[in-house]
Amino acid sequence: MVAAWYLQQTAATNGPHDGEARPSATAIFQFPPASRQAAPALTGHLLDNSAFRLAEWRGSVVVVNFWASSCAPCGDEAPDLQAVADATASLGVRMLGVNVLDDRGKARKFVDFYHLTYPSLFDPAGEIPLIFPAISPRTIPNTVILDQAGNVAAVARRKVTRTELEAAVRAVAAAPVATG
Repeated sequence: MVAAWYLQQTAATNGPHDGEARPSATAIFQFPPASRQAAPALTGHLLDNSAFRLAEWRGSVVVVNFWASSCAPCGDEAPDLQAVADATASLGVRMLGVNVLDDRGKARKFVDFYHLTYPSLFDPAGEIPLIFPAISPRTIPNTVILDQAGNVAAVARRKVTRTELEAAVRAVAAAPVATG
């Protein structure tokens, strides 16, 4: 019951406004282009300690997945995330992991074990999910799809499958982006 209340409160404060549909905890929710909110100015260091700025990926659809090495559902979805990254690379889609509340060594072992080729930000304090709109900040996995303008186009507050994520990514990549 507490979890249901938390999801409802999070959706109410971070989700769409003015009577628009709220993101579901059980589906990939796609926001209409005109109601998308800008993603935060995300910067940090990757697992290899190199600097990262999300703004440098503007113009691409970006899939941001929040994960931890101790999260069983994160391990379950990792091969599907890599498959989506591979299948949509020709569309210019970029994948970014955000490793939260973890140890760098364990995170690197996770990446190696699942043969993940896309970069992951290292966020041992778990601060990045707190600034991202429309996700449950203390629940993993979470996946956010950003459109080419850097706006939150879709969100999944649970483990995703290749089929559903790839369909959502392709839909965002094919849709016109609202400007203004």
